[in-house]
Amino acid sequence: MKKHIPVTFLFFAILLTSCGSFQRDSSNSIEYIQMLEKVQDLEFEIENEWANPMKYRRVNLLGNPNHIKFEGDSVKVYLPFFGERQFGGGYGSDEGAIQYEGPLKDLRIEERPRKNQIRIFFEGSNDSENLDFSVIVFPNGKTTTLVNSSQRDQINYEGKIKKQELE
Repeated sequence: MKKHIPVTFLFFAILLTSCGSFQRDSSNSIEYIQMLEKVQDLEFEIENEWANPMKYRRVNLLGNPNHIKFEGDSVKVYLPFFGERQFGGGYGSDEGAIQYEGPLKDLRIEERPRKNQIRIFFEGSNDSENLDFSVIVFPNGKTTTLVNSSQRDQINYEGKIKKQELE
């Protein structure tokens, strides 16, 4: 009977870690702390590799210019949009892209060390379009950005923080 105790213990240990009930707190990891400092400074740029429209297949953004540039208390956003737009916009112009340049309205940064992520929330508006942004940043530099618009379908982007060039 004693031979089954280690096997049973091992089974439950694997079960706990694989089900997610055992989560490691990454708030002390070097990568998490460095990424948190970068996010709190708000001096970085995100370049996306994939767009995931709500109703369509994902789109590779290789060769499509796009960025989210955080510059202190302001941001510059240019994201190609793939999906349905209910109001406004036009063909043959940059109006099809999600664009915003201005202050980080209602900025909120949430630390989530148990989930190994940092979340950035902010709002913006252009003419009659209101935009809500939610950016998840992981310690390895990967990002997920969700954009909700008052005029378009929801879309999310997968990307990464661009490496800073040496000055």
